[in-house]
Amino acid sequence: MKKILHFILTFVFIVLSISAVIELVKTFRDFSVTSRDELSFMIGFVAYLLVHFLLYKPVFAHVMAHEITHMLWASIFGGKTKKFEVSAEGGRVLISKSNFMISLAPYFFPLYALAATLIYYIAQDRFRLYIAFIVGAALSFHIALTLFSLMTKQSDLHEDSNIVFSLAFIIFMNVLVITFILSVVSQKIDYLQFLKGIFVGCYDIARWTIAWFSSMGK
Repeated sequence: MKKILHFILTFVFIVLSISAVIELVKTFRDFSVTSRDELSFMIGFVAYLLVHFLLYKPVFAHVMAHEITHMLWASIFGGKTKKFEVSAEGGRVLISKSNFMISLAPYFFPLYALAATLIYYIAQDRFRLYIAFIVGAALSFHIALTLFSLMTKQSDLHEDSNIVFSLAFIIFMNVLVITFILSVVSQKIDYLQFLKGIFVGCYDIARWTIAWFSSMGK
């Protein structure tokens, strides 16, 4: 029964991730930077990428965020932290409870970027231009270093789930979180409309899949 449930959930999140990526492409296909905050965000985003690829990868800061995120999500589910270790070579956190959300949280929950987004949201307008730069840099940091870490063997991906489910779930959640952050910085993005588009897309994919199987059976 557990294997059947895993298979169903894996299929569901594969469809959701495909639909989410398609909707993301649609949303940003005709997007243009027009406001000062959007420009500042983009400059911050590109600035971090230049630092990452040309100068320095802040691995310690990434590992710190990774382990803190495990701790944060464990506490959300009622778990307790028993041990916490962080270094530039890697980190380790021992928690009393684990599930796939806790295991995969660091890969879709950009701790620094969401913290900066919250500050941006509550800040006075005169400070937002500068905070938008930090939001862009922090989001770029998350994307670049998450991809970098996924290039190496990660036990988190198969600790509480299978690798296919984990990757599909990470893609889907990243699209949701990244678009949410962008919707805070840019008024052009309607986040609820974006979510609606994802579920409409899932319906279209399901309808296409059924039609394809039906044609195969003829």
